[in-house]
Amino acid sequence: MSRSTACLAQDSCAALLLHPAFALARQAVQLDQQGQYLQAVNDYHQLIQMFDVILKSPCSMADGHLDREQLVQKKNEYIQRAMQLDRLALANPSHPDGCHATLRTTDCQHQALARQCPEEVATSISVDDQPHEPDNDDLWGESDFDEDDEDDETKDIKLSIAKGKFSMGQGEVYVFMSQVEENDTKLYLDHALKYYEDAATWYLKAFGLLHESHPLKIKVRQQFLIAMEAGESAKAQQKTPTSFSKIPSTDPEKKKPLTKEELEVIRVTSYVNNKRYYPWMDQDLHEFYSCPTRFLDKDGSLQLSANQSNKFGGWVRPSDIMKHPKMIRLISSTSIIQDIVTDCSFVASLCVAAAYERKFKKQLITTCIYPQDKHGKPCYNPSGKYLIKLFFNGIARKIEVDDLLPMSREGTLMCTFSNNKEELWPSLVEKAYMKLMGGYDFPGSNSGIDLYCLTGWIPDHIFIHEQRFDPDNVWARMLDGAKYGDALVTIATGHMTDEEADKLGLVPTHAYAIIDIKEAMGTRFLQVKNPWSHMRWCGPFSHMDRERWTPELKAALNYDPQLAQDHDDGIFWIDYESMCANFTSIHMNWNPELFIHRDVVHAVWPEARGPDNILNLGYNPQFSLTVEVHDKKPAAVWILLSKHIMVTEENTDYITLHIYKDTNGDRIYYPDDTFKKGTYVNSPHILLRFTAPPGTSTYTIVVSQHEKIHSLYFTLRLFSFAPFQLAETPNRFTVEQKIHSQWTDRTAGGNVCHASFLNNPQWKVTIPKLTQPVPLLLMLEAPKTFAVNLFLVESGKRVASVSSHGMLMGSGSYRHGFCYYEKDAIPAGEYTLVASTFEAELVGEFDLTVASNISLDVEPIPSEGAGMFPKVLTGEWIAGWSAMGNPDYKNYGKNPRYTLEVRELTTVRVRLQADKIDPIPSINVAIYEKHPTHAWGQEIATSGPYTNAIQGVTTGDIVLNQNEAGYIIVFATHDKDITGDFTAYIYSDRPIKVKKDR
Repeated sequence: MSRSTACLAQDSCAALLLHPAFALARQAVQLDQQGQYLQAVNDYHQLIQMFDVILKSPCSMADGHLDREQLVQKKNEYIQRAMQLDRLALANPSHPDGCHATLRTTDCQHQALARQCPEEVATSISVDDQPHEPDNDDLWGESDFDEDDEDDETKDIKLSIAKGKFSMGQGEVYVFMSQVEENDTKLYLDHALKYYEDAATWYLKAFGLLHESHPLKIKVRQQFLIAMEAGESAKAQQKTPTSFSKIPSTDPEKKKPLTKEELEVIRVTSYVNNKRYYPWMDQDLHEFYSCPTRFLDKDGSLQLSANQSNKFGGWVRPSDIMKHPKMIRLISSTSIIQDIVTDCSFVASLCVAAAYERKFKKQLITTCIYPQDKHGKPCYNPSGKYLIKLFFNGIARKIEVDDLLPMSREGTLMCTFSNNKEELWPSLVEKAYMKLMGGYDFPGSNSGIDLYCLTGWIPDHIFIHEQRFDPDNVWARMLDGAKYGDALVTIATGHMTDEEADKLGLVPTHAYAIIDIKEAMGTRFLQVKNPWSHMRWCGPFSHMDRERWTPELKAALNYDPQLAQDHDDGIFWIDYESMCANFTSIHMNWNPELFIHRDVVHAVWPEARGPDNILNLGYNPQFSLTVEVHDKKPAAVWILLSKHIMVTEENTDYITLHIYKDTNGDRIYYPDDTFKKGTYVNSPHILLRFTAPPGTSTYTIVVSQHEKIHSLYFTLRLFSFAPFQLAETPNRFTVEQKIHSQWTDRTAGGNVCHASFLNNPQWKVTIPKLTQPVPLLLMLEAPKTFAVNLFLVESGKRVASVSSHGMLMGSGSYRHGFCYYEKDAIPAGEYTLVASTFEAELVGEFDLTVASNISLDVEPIPSEGAGMFPKVLTGEWIAGWSAMGNPDYKNYGKNPRYTLEVRELTTVRVRLQADKIDPIPSINVAIYEKHPTHAWGQEIATSGPYTNAIQGVTTGDIVLNQNEAGYIIVFATHDKDITGDFTAYIYSDRPIKVKKDR
């Protein structure tokens, strides 16, 4: 048979097997999913044999219809899945399928699988006769556990790992099915995503149960990240292979659509320094980078710094100064050199991100550079057009730059550059960031801010010299973060004299990159790089230290101080204690993918909403948070507030976050009793961390600003190991009335212990009769030095005093500057609202807010006697002469009394006060008709029962007819012989005459 005939026969056979193979794959996956593992394993074996036939057809591979690499990969996955089912049966011998005994793959079966395609599966399966080198899929050998001491927790760990592997395998199968069955792609990817999420959950559970020193700790952590990356890959339907495994997207926005309000926030804050930076979109990956002529940035050249301007020779392109420009030759932190641009924090960020990529073989900083080749690596563009993806103002944004770089008159680049020959990436990333920041005349930042912009990793700023700094805790976090690749660490110095700087070998107010963290010989060490690539630490364990560098320490840190002394590259080791003594800040940026559960909200705090102080939080943006911790251990919750900046030179907003616990997510008004209280700083990022206890816990998150002066646009991000629900706290009071008023000399009545309390401003609030309950919110904002209060009383008329009887609600104790009260439902009726200060005679303005979900009638109540003619009488009760007590004492008529003459129909009100007597006696005022022959005639009005209220007693408004004899007013105490002064106020709507009758 000729070669072509044989090829045709094989190809025909392959073509005939292709469709049945896909059908059998679907069947095997379905059986696997249903738990029918024995049948699934048999189908996988048949499927492997069919793939062998297909793979042996050279013609079918050559014509491009089949992807050999993909088929080999799938075949290997099916081989591994059969082995996984075997191990799953061992981990769960009580499975209802009851086939665990027959599922045990023998050594011969393993070897047979390997022989079917030895060159393809050599790196995919393990051989049982090599127990000391277990493969990754076996996670990672039974020897990691002591079966004799196996307790419930160990069994739980092993079961969690087994379930994680099972879910990963199922996810891989469904991803493959999505690629070969185009009609059901979305369905298969949905299944894959669900399994990957389950795998991540199981691995995370195992990670939490394992002790820190357990050898599986790091491996489980790696499998967790693999599961997370696989889930992100399934979401994005990524099919392009890369030479690095990519860091997944940190944008939770991809998981849910933005609201109309959030889109407006993103749109408004796209303008930075009067330039527009669009959000990064998936279609930007297909940006047209080729240009008929060399690309020029439409925004023009960047503003140079003063130092650059003094040496500036011109703008040059890489092709002008390099024979073979290349975007990346070798990712390395040691190759990056800061020049005369004052961006040490940014260059330190580049260094630490490059060190991460080199150590963990994962793209981080280089993912932000476009265009990229088919392997996902940034590449040189001869046209000079580049897009840099930076995280700024809430989301990833695209920064468009050309490749023109500033050159000095001496022919050297005046920007950050790489000492790797003809490498471009540090210069272009710096140019994009400098463009966003307004130019090369960059005033400086800190590495936490810069790294967030470059990577989207969570910034955590630690102040070394503050009181709550815990060096041991911080070291443990730094060490774990470096070991697992979860954190990027930089440090910064503070102010120091030139003499101190020279002695220590440090640069004042300078950022440094941490490129390694280790413990060796009982000492804690950090390997540090100065972005200048020269000038190093001169203290303990420096290159100048001859005493501490023992042979064992040199070997442990792979460092020779003698060799280092001859070459100053700015890299040095420093012990942790010296770092804490001579540096001021630690910046740790954490991988957000650490947290399974994440959410994000973009919002604005309008300039017109809210007070300009921090006493009233009612108008602040607030968010309700409910955390569900299903495990027995507390779960970490991190909250990041990021301020949107539209003018980089203006950063005068001092903002923070406050967290309140056990609030049921309700709105907070007072700034007291915080669970976590933030510090007001002008940094664009504020991070608060806490742990939520097992069970359900509720919180209210409050965004706060010190002396609010304009609108604040911001993004709030939440990260947690436990499920949570985040929502903006709703405003239940949609209809609001603002009343501007004041306490005057006459109306500053003080608290209820003052006789003048009745003079305080008062309003009538009418609640209509409705079928639904009516909520009510009352707020009083006053000068910060005024202690204020609100009372609501069932009345509708001016009240002289307030007691628990009849008072519907009050704001509680007097508080400085602000008080409030809210009620979920208030009955229909008429009420009196009183605004008072604690001290009387405090004159000043205030704002009263009455809010509800309907429009309410709120009317000011006139002061007592308003619009009437006032008369003020002063007198005294004298024992044995005029202090005769009530009528029961028979000499009632000898009490102080006055004649009242009216010439026409007149409304009269009389108030009697005896607040100068201590203790205040019970008093009464009464009006009688004057009788021609008797002391008085019929009683016309009385203040009622004798009472000792400090505000006194009043007759209320009474109408008096013209009476030729006139009227008698009697002022009496309940008991006789009470000595002291009194004051009477007589108001009338017509002129009257009052004279002393006795």
